[in-house]
Amino acid sequence: MILNRMKDMIYGELRPKMVSLFWRTVENGRDFVMEGVPVYNEKAQFVGGKVINMSCYVVLEFLKDTKDYDRGLKDLGQLIAQVSSLPMETWGILNGITGLYRLKTAGLLEHVVDPETMETLKRALDWRTFVDVKENYKLIRKPTNYYGVAFGIARYRELLGWEPEGHSSVLLERLMEHIDRYSGELSYMDETVGDGRFDRYSILIPSEIISLIMATGMEVPEKIRIMLKNSVKIFLQLADEKGLGFAYGRSIGAYGDTAALEVLSAAAEAGGIYEGQEQELAYGYSVRVLGTMIDFWYDQEMESINMWEKGRRTDGYRNKNRILGENMSLFMQMINSYEHWVRAGWEERAVTPEYGRLLAGIKKHFFVRFAEGEYERALAIVRDQGHVWSLPFINGGKKYYATDPYLPIPQENLVLDQVPDCSYGNFIPELVLESGDVLRPVSFIRRIETEEKGDRFTITCHQNQMCLMDGDGPQAAEGVEAVTIYDFEPGCITRRDEFKVSSDVRVAQVRLNQIVYSAGGKCLESGNGVEFQEGAIKRLTVSGYGDCRIMDAAEDGSFDTPRGRLKTQVIWRNEKMVSGESLAVEWKMEY
Repeated sequence: MILNRMKDMIYGELRPKMVSLFWRTVENGRDFVMEGVPVYNEKAQFVGGKVINMSCYVVLEFLKDTKDYDRGLKDLGQLIAQVSSLPMETWGILNGITGLYRLKTAGLLEHVVDPETMETLKRALDWRTFVDVKENYKLIRKPTNYYGVAFGIARYRELLGWEPEGHSSVLLERLMEHIDRYSGELSYMDETVGDGRFDRYSILIPSEIISLIMATGMEVPEKIRIMLKNSVKIFLQLADEKGLGFAYGRSIGAYGDTAALEVLSAAAEAGGIYEGQEQELAYGYSVRVLGTMIDFWYDQEMESINMWEKGRRTDGYRNKNRILGENMSLFMQMINSYEHWVRAGWEERAVTPEYGRLLAGIKKHFFVRFAEGEYERALAIVRDQGHVWSLPFINGGKKYYATDPYLPIPQENLVLDQVPDCSYGNFIPELVLESGDVLRPVSFIRRIETEEKGDRFTITCHQNQMCLMDGDGPQAAEGVEAVTIYDFEPGCITRRDEFKVSSDVRVAQVRLNQIVYSAGGKCLESGNGVEFQEGAIKRLTVSGYGDCRIMDAAEDGSFDTPRGRLKTQVIWRNEKMVSGESLAVEWKMEY
């Protein structure tokens, strides 16, 4: 049930869930089991700090002025002592020290935490566990976004009196240097060292940094404000009636939704970011996202956030072993976002009755570049009668470049979702060479052009190298050049590829895999398409891909997405041998 005010959902819906989880955590001790998972396991590397953070908030904010407050304070101290001996890593450290700072600002730190536990936490909650100070503050085997984590930990240690000031400023400088080096004036953060992976976190990080800066009394650098304003533009383009967030990249699903909450709320508190009625739009969208978190992602039967069961699946990083920590993280992201809006003066605000009109006024076609240079990285967002399509060009770097959530294909929550951690090549043409090697036109896009004509939006990508789909990271393959054209029109998306194959390369097969939510697929009489009886996607037609095979998608979890199970798989194969000539293929999706 989506209410009209964020405050009503926080206190009417979220508060009882968080209070219940706190008491369950207290009562079950180190033997706590959720959904068959012992929550304090070796794969739940952040759980100790997350327990401290959420539990401190619940006691200080939700139990104050109740008969359970004194009991809650006592149990909180015992709980902190209990988890203090757990291994602490990165995000767990930041969460734990954030909770302790809550106690300090309330004047209760020494009252709640005993001296022995405090000494244990001082040693454990340290940013130097993943930053090498002697190597110019180099991160130790961590992606660059961890500079933000290190900065937050260092700043809280300074405010707690655990170390002199100075380190936090250096760590923030290192983060800014990385952004300047690999994105420059475009001001987006590459998760890799210049390889070109710009996913959810690249848009989220300025809100996390600015939130930490505001919470700890530092001055916000102008560069961070510019980054946050850029991130706000993207999320305002994604605004909808359903309350859905990011549709591509790692940690999509629940965290793709809360990313919208974090960015838009931080901008509200920072001030000076929104123009005209943008803040009204941002608040209305945020209320809807919060409703999705409570109504969709929280499973009443499980008494838990559900990212793993009943046809849902997330990436291995957020596996079910982390169930307690994930509940607490998402709860606190909702809380932190609400508090941003409160400090911005919107505590009693209701969603504007003009929200629908504001949505209708958002531009239909949006394109933003994340990086230029040898290879371009970018994002297109296309709005069409309630649909919000994202087309990312961001799959550089190791590990994730081949997985479907990173591929340059149109993606939309609940319409065309991708399976985390899997490389089916959904909707991407594949060239199979005579040698057996597989090539895809991804990762090495040198130039991206856009053209807008009325309701039609065209995106053209040029590549003089293909990507060899073998190994941990992208490998450039010579001998095939590609031009890819995407056409967005009302109710229809078309992708055309023309490959120029050199005479020393022999393509033995071209194939296409299409996996969708739609069901009841039947081949068209022409043989070049499939029509569906159920689902948002109504018809798929192709040219140059040969014959098709329609199958019900397996129900063993291999086709589960963050939002549910895909139902139909359509596989196309063309065994045509091509060498020293051009090869043209096309698919069209009507929805």
